[in-house]
Amino acid sequence: MFANVFEFTKFRKFLAEYQERRQAAEPSFSRTEFCNQLGLPNTRSYFNDVVQGKKVTATMLDRFIDVIGLKGNEAKYFEAMVNFDQGKTAEVKEAAFAEMMKLNKNPQAILNSDSYEFFANWYNSTIYAILEILDIADDVSELAAKIFPPVNEKKIQASLALMQKMELIRRNENGFWKPTKESMATVQQCKSQMVLQYQKQCLELSKQALDSEGKESRDMTTFTFSVSAEAREKVENAAEKFKEEIRKIVTSDKAKPTEVEHINLHVFSNLKSDERRDTKD
Repeated sequence: MFANVFEFTKFRKFLAEYQERRQAAEPSFSRTEFCNQLGLPNTRSYFNDVVQGKKVTATMLDRFIDVIGLKGNEAKYFEAMVNFDQGKTAEVKEAAFAEMMKLNKNPQAILNSDSYEFFANWYNSTIYAILEILDIADDVSELAAKIFPPVNEKKIQASLALMQKMELIRRNENGFWKPTKESMATVQQCKSQMVLQYQKQCLELSKQALDSEGKESRDMTTFTFSVSAEAREKVENAAEKFKEEIRKIVTSDKAKPTEVEHINLHVFSNLKSDERRDTKD
């Protein structure tokens, strides 16, 4: 095997790494040759397109498995990676991730238990962000008084202990807990893999914020509409651009943070697709 499939969580990254390593050993195995072996001699860009985000159909999934020579659990794990990446519903993605965890001989390579614990409770990532603003040492009463929704001091202390264990935070020269410089990438990587579990909790947070009578900032909008398939795709692209714009604003903000904001953006259909309806007929 030119690349161990169990060392990857992104199937596109695995494909790119596999092809590169195999070509190093077999110079003739270019990306074009990969397309040939997939049965696409007239589509020389297909492999590049997949690596860059093109959807892999069920037929092509089987062909990738055959060309690479994946067998047994390796093939099942690769299929689970594809489903985790391409799944259209939370249920599909969650089932695929569970399958990856079951099949992986070294599951901590996917996500270690500390990361599971971190995203098992919504307030861990919130406390992590708040530490940029508040100076918190051993006394966490100020944090407990300000965090919304409320979290008791015992849970806050446990959260700090977990983040210290994960090396996400450390005490500064004044003894206050602050995020480490290298921790953000770790948090974001784990968050992307635990996104389903984390998002379910965020939905509950939105509900609590909506029901709250406090003065915390909130701007919640619900918009239901009917559009063509083409327009729906434009809406989805607009949502992606919006998220990218928010990321740019946050990453380029050089001023000292004073606020901790939370955004949930949900775009989903109120009609089952023909494919899903057919499966129940």
